Amino acid sequence: MKNVSIRIKITLFIVLFLLFTTVIVLFLSMSNSRKSLSTATDRTLRTNAQTIDRAIRSIMLSGEAPIAVRTIRSLQEIQGLEQIDLYRTNGLTAFHDYETLDLVNAHQQAFRFTKTPRITKKELDTPLFQDILNEKRPIKFEDKQNQHLEYYYPFQNEPECQMCHGKIKDILGVLHLKISTADLNMQIKKAGFILSAILIMASVIIAFCLIIFLNRLIIDPLVKIGSIVAQVGQGDFDVKVEVSRGDEIGTISDQINSMVQDLEEQDRMKRSLYLAQEVQQNLLPHEYPGSDNFEIAGKSIYCDETGGDYYDFIISDNDDKERIGIAIGDVSGHGISSALLMAAVRSSLRQRSSLPGSIGSIISDVNRQMVKDVEDSGQFITMLYLTIDPPQKSLQWVRAGHDPGIFYDPYSDTFEELHGLGVSLGVIEDWDFAEYTKTALKKGQIIFLSTDGLKEARNIRGEMFGKESIYNIIRKNASSSANEILNALFESLNSFLDGIKIEDDVTLVVVKISK
Repeated sequence: MKNVSIRIKITLFIVLFLLFTTVIVLFLSMSNSRKSLSTATDRTLRTNAQTIDRAIRSIMLSGEAPIAVRTIRSLQEIQGLEQIDLYRTNGLTAFHDYETLDLVNAHQQAFRFTKTPRITKKELDTPLFQDILNEKRPIKFEDKQNQHLEYYYPFQNEPECQMCHGKIKDILGVLHLKISTADLNMQIKKAGFILSAILIMASVIIAFCLIIFLNRLIIDPLVKIGSIVAQVGQGDFDVKVEVSRGDEIGTISDQINSMVQDLEEQDRMKRSLYLAQEVQQNLLPHEYPGSDNFEIAGKSIYCDETGGDYYDFIISDNDDKERIGIAIGDVSGHGISSALLMAAVRSSLRQRSSLPGSIGSIISDVNRQMVKDVEDSGQFITMLYLTIDPPQKSLQWVRAGHDPGIFYDPYSDTFEELHGLGVSLGVIEDWDFAEYTKTALKKGQIIFLSTDGLKEARNIRGEMFGKESIYNIIRKNASSSANEILNALFESLNSFLDGIKIEDDVTLVVVKISK
């Protein structure tokens, strides 16, 4: 029932519950009615048996057979009474012979009675008969299959009877009554049908009222809330749940309205982040400086919509010589504030690089300006600024707290780190940054710059990518172009992460000397 409407589920539950309740109530009512009628029947049979006992006893004390026989025959004609017989203790019907008459005549002094027609002789052959004689109490037996009820009532040897029968016997006879229960069962069934009809009608009315009540109380508000949520999911934040109630539904409505406002704010923030990301991406180089003397390739990937990593290529024509500036930096933190600081540093570095001065003085000036910008925010940026002078085959760099660059010489198969003293930008205002030089550049040599997001990347097992992996990839792809080396590094990183999201921004720059 995964895709079944809640209306149908609630309706089905109500119907099944009321049906179950109706069956239980009907069963209990029928059982109680049957028990009550059975109890009433037992009471009536006992009363009738006692009445017959007293009547026969009185008749016998005043004189025998004719009246007693006519009385029993008259009782046998009562409608609904299938059988009435009086049995002696030997199991044979009383008054089928003249034994009783002879007994009475033997004790009569005044006159004697003449013999009259007798009752048909019968023999009661049932285990219940002996039980009555032994237990000396009435016994009832119901034959449900044939729909009749039998009642056996013992005639006690009362003191007034002992003048004829003596004191030897406790039981003089057994009255056997047999009545049909067909009418009784029919009345119970009829009452059951009437009760069933009443219960079914009541259940239908109750179910109808409950369904309408629950629809208005719960389902309709939930459907309205679901419709609003669907509209919000499609980006419509102007909708509002118009359900004013003081219960849980009202609380949910208020929470959804509050959530919609939060989502709208988050959506605005997300759009702002996308816009900032687009602006930031536009600030990164889209083309690599072309030269016959070297190849350059660079790329940044961010762990958030906006990041703090930065790289740039700066071409300067000062002093009539071609000089390529390469900057790579890592702003503390992530997000909008880091992206804004990165943009400010980029602008400051580009503006200062257009003016005369050594790269040490350039970075020192940028640092002084940045200290004023960040003030007490606690933000800073690490940077490695490097220039290549193709005519002089030389390399100069300034290190401002950034990871050292890597210089690979394929001829000697050696790696050298471009170290240097220098603190991060934005920390100490009057710091003078020193510049370092490497000369005699040769064809095939590779300069690699990166932020710490590459070497510190961790896979699902917690292992770090590390410097050795970087060295091996550069060595293996040393004969490839700068762009191919860059792609090989990112492919190895993706394979290493195996689908795990990077935890820090990653920026790589590869420079390969062409001649």
